[in-house]
Amino acid sequence: MSIINITLAVLVLWIVPYLAGNGLCEALKIEKTVPKLYLLGLVAIWAFCQLITVPLVVMKMSFLVVVVLLSAWILLLCGYGFYCRRFPAFIRGGKSPEQNVMAVFTAVLVIAFFLTILLGQHTNADDSRFVVNAVDIARTNRMFLTDPNTGNEIARWWGELSKDVTAPWAVYFAYCGKLTGLSPTVIAHTVLPMALLTAIFGVWWMLSGELFRKDFFHRCVFLIVMMLLHLYGCFSVYSAETFMMTRLWQGKAVIAGLGVPAMILLCMWIYRYNKRHDYICLLLLDLSLCLMSGMGVIIGALFLGCFGFLYGIFKKSWKTTLYFWAMILPNAVYYLVYALIK
Repeated sequence: MSIINITLAVLVLWIVPYLAGNGLCEALKIEKTVPKLYLLGLVAIWAFCQLITVPLVVMKMSFLVVVVLLSAWILLLCGYGFYCRRFPAFIRGGKSPEQNVMAVFTAVLVIAFFLTILLGQHTNADDSRFVVNAVDIARTNRMFLTDPNTGNEIARWWGELSKDVTAPWAVYFAYCGKLTGLSPTVIAHTVLPMALLTAIFGVWWMLSGELFRKDFFHRCVFLIVMMLLHLYGCFSVYSAETFMMTRLWQGKAVIAGLGVPAMILLCMWIYRYNKRHDYICLLLLDLSLCLMSGMGVIIGALFLGCFGFLYGIFKKSWKTTLYFWAMILPNAVYYLVYALIK
């Protein structure tokens, strides 16, 4: 990787989502924090990618169409976000020596956590499908029309390959590779996990704020406990902690490590504040889960269905239940498309 590639990667995977999140928050009149801008920026990009990519894949359109449309959407959000120029202050330290010591200790552990994932990456048989698909898309500008097992052209989608049509996560790898000049393999195994981990820590920090409010010390403790749970949670190759620590680039690992906590966070916001823009953000997050994996279609629907039912009871509002259940419609459409294709 050259300096130019690294600079472009930082721009595409960190700065651009932050600016896009600022644009989204300005448009929806959402109170801003640095972690919230980054998370919502990624979610806005992923949701739009899902919306445009699935029909384009079904119609067997060129990957370049996705690149143009997604880039236009990102430029629109970033342009508006930069035009507004109202950015939140970065996270400050504590107000006492003890809190500052805890902040430094937490920061050191966070850096160690990043290095653990960066230097301890894991590859397995899943690379032969997901990464190969992304590389083929970037090389040929054709989306999911090559069998990753044989290299032959696909006449129709079948079996496991059908899932990629409605959950085209590999397209996002290819898109990032196209913009940065890096191979989708490097994006998947080296660069993207660092960006996803940044978003995960942002979600953990926001969750700690909902649990402990302005208690800075206990918010740091919450982050430390979460890191320890993941570091010592690799008791099985199939556990969510193992997936996040060893192969965060995979769609199902992103759902487990980022998607589910973010869904819980947004549902907490809706329960506590019941703002209309939180429903919009939840819908964008649900579409993002659909992009990552076929599992996301099911998990998103289950979350929305269960939370909507319970919130309707606790809030004594049938409208709340209808709002949640209405957001399941995209999941139903994607599942129907998958069933028809398969």
